Amino acid sequence: MTTEGYPGRLTVWAMFAPAVHRLSCIVGCLLTLLVLLACGAGADVPPVPSSAATTPSPSVSVPSDGLPLEEFGFVNGPVAEFSLPRTTVFVAKVDQPNNVAAVMTNPPAAEVADYLRRSLPAGGFVITADDRAATTLTFEGYGWSGSFTGTSDAGSAGSAVLLRPD
Repeated sequence: MTTEGYPGRLTVWAMFAPAVHRLSCIVGCLLTLLVLLACGAGADVPPVPSSAATTPSPSVSVPSDGLPLEEFGFVNGPVAEFSLPRTTVFVAKVDQPNNVAAVMTNPPAAEVADYLRRSLPAGGFVITADDRAATTLTFEGYGWSGSFTGTSDAGSAGSAVLLRPD
């Protein structure tokens, strides 16, 4: 379609093209993340039992505004010890013996990071790195290492948690 004869008019598609492009970039990034996470599950890697069953667990405290992973339907990883905000909305989940991942759209990344800063120590985890400017955390506990990353860029807000056995 052209705009000849219609000065100052644009097609409807031209108005929505940037938003559609941004959305397709987000979806593409999330799909790439899932493919990479799925590729991490090698066929020759024996299943790693949850270390919570073999390691005596200290008293675990989940904040009242959170739920442990097991309440979200996860069966692998530190499912009773690691928690996320109750209002978590998942875009994608990977639940394997050697790789647990959650890609989230809600709550905003900054709120999830603040929640993790409170809940990880209470749940028996040690935060090993915390970059507030980049909205990233790394942590370990119960025989698992984890990372959190998030973005709050306009139009592409989201976050992800990755847990791997040590």
